[in-house]
Formats: sequence, C-alpha cells, structure tokens
Amino acid sequence: METTNNNSKPQQENNPLKKWVIALGALAGLFLVSTLYFGFFAKPVMNKEYVKIETSNNELQSELDALLAEHERIKAQYGDLAEQMTEKDSIIMANAAEIEHLIATQADYNRIKKQLARLQNISQEYVKEMDKLYQENQQLKDENTQVKADLEQERQDKANIQKSNEDLTSKINNAAVFKAYSVHSGAYNVKAKGDEELTDKATRAKRIKTSFVLGENSLIEPGPVNVYCRIAVPGTGKVLTPGSSDSFSFVHNGQRLQYSSKAVVNYNNAAQNVTLTWDIPSDDKAIKGRYIVQIFTDDQMLGESSFTLK
Repeated sequence: METTNNNSKPQQENNPLKKWVIALGALAGLFLVSTLYFGFFAKPVMNKEYVKIETSNNELQSELDALLAEHERIKAQYGDLAEQMTEKDSIIMANAAEIEHLIATQADYNRIKKQLARLQNISQEYVKEMDKLYQENQQLKDENTQVKADLEQERQDKANIQKSNEDLTSKINNAAVFKAYSVHSGAYNVKAKGDEELTDKATRAKRIKTSFVLGENSLIEPGPVNVYCRIAVPGTGKVLTPGSSDSFSFVHNGQRLQYSSKAVVNYNNAAQNVTLTWDIPSDDKAIKGRYIVQIFTDDQMLGESSFTLK
C-alpha cells in the first residue's frame, strides 16, 4: 500500500495538461482585462488625441490656405510685374507643397509651424521685392513721362521760335518794301524855250510827267532800282509805249507788262524825288479823257494817279 501511494504523487505534479490550462486561463484573464481597459478607459484617451491632431492639422491647413490666398491676391494686384518674380513664386509654391505633404502625413506639429513661419518670411520678402519693383517701374514711367513732356515742350518751343522767326521775317519782308508818296501826274505844254506849263487841254498837251517821293526805308538793300510808269489811254485800255517789243516791258506777278517810261534810281535808303516823263510824239496828239497812271518797281506796284484832258 505505501509503495503505490509514493508512485502516484509525482505523476500528478508532472502533468502537462494542467500547465496549459493554467496558461490559457492566464491569457484569457489578460485579454479580459485588456478588453475592459481599452473599451472603457483607453478609448476616450485615444479619441481625444485624434481630435487634437485633426484640429491642429485643420488650423495648419487654414493658415497655409490663407497665406496662399494672400499670395495670389498680391500677384493679381501687381499684374504683369508678377511675371518678373517667377523664380520667387516657384520657391513659395514649392514650400507650400512641402507643408501640404507634412500636414497630410501628420508630421510633427512644431516642424510644420517652423515651415509655415519660414514660408511667411519668404512671402514677406516677395511682397517687399514686388513693391520695390513696382516703385522702380513707376519711377521709370514718371521719368519717361517727364522726358516726353520735356521733348514736347522743346518741340513746342522750337515751333514757337520758328513761328516767331517766320513772323519776324514776314514783318521784315512786308516792311522792306518801297513806298511812294505824293504821287502826281499831269499833262504839260512845252514852250519854245523848253519851259513847261501844266495844262488840261488835250490840244496843248505835249508831255506827260509823273512825280513822286520814293520813301525812306533802312530795311531795303541799297542799290539801283528800276522804276516803271504806265500811262493808259482813255477809253481804249491801251498803254502808251515807245515800242511793241519786249525791250519796253517788265514782269509783274508773272505777267509781262509794257511801260511808257522808265528810270533807274540809285537808292540809298533815304527819301528821293523821282520824275518819269513821256513825250507825246510830234506826229501824234493827245486825246480827251481820263488818263490812269501806274508806277511799278520790278517787285511791286508803288502807286497810282490820274488826270483828265478836255
């Protein structure tokens, strides 16, 4: 009997099934405890952490979106000038894309904040450079406007000077003309001794004389001046002339005119008395009527007078 009892006790202590039962029971207890913990205690903590992360990411995304929206507004405000800042714009967009990736992958909050601060600094530099570029461009526009204004003023000044010179030249040309004063014409009877007697009788008229004063003018170049006298026959319109050839003619305003008498005056800018004479041929007689007498130089008509023979 004693021998049998001693052999059964070791068999019970070395039973492997009992060990597995104990191990499984322990695992079941641990699972139960874990389930209870995560189900009732850990879950709220994890939910709070998730909400915190989502909130932070949303804030970071909103901050990034606001920065990019302001950047686009500035680009639109400066218009064509923004095309000159493409390199800086590319840097901003590259940094924004990197921050987008960090937010999406839920990278470290402080790291993303540093990246956003860096992007903010780059954006501020972009605005400063853009504003400087705008001011320089505006200054160039102002300078260009001023140059155009100066050129226009210079052109206007030259035009005014030219007009003044033309007006002065015109005044000088208008002033540099001969003027005849005290123009008088009449018929004379020439006596045997050569004495002259003014007459209004056609039958006694032997000579027609025209006298005048060629006025003083310092603007006229001194020198010889041709003076012509034309005497129109009453009722015919014909002009008394020594001959019909061009030798007894001159050109006035593009038209060739016959003259009755001619004198060459040595003009010296001082007033001079001038007399032109037409002797009626001995085989001819003066006719009755009103005679028109005109006085010319090569360049202008000096004056006109008339007399009447009965």
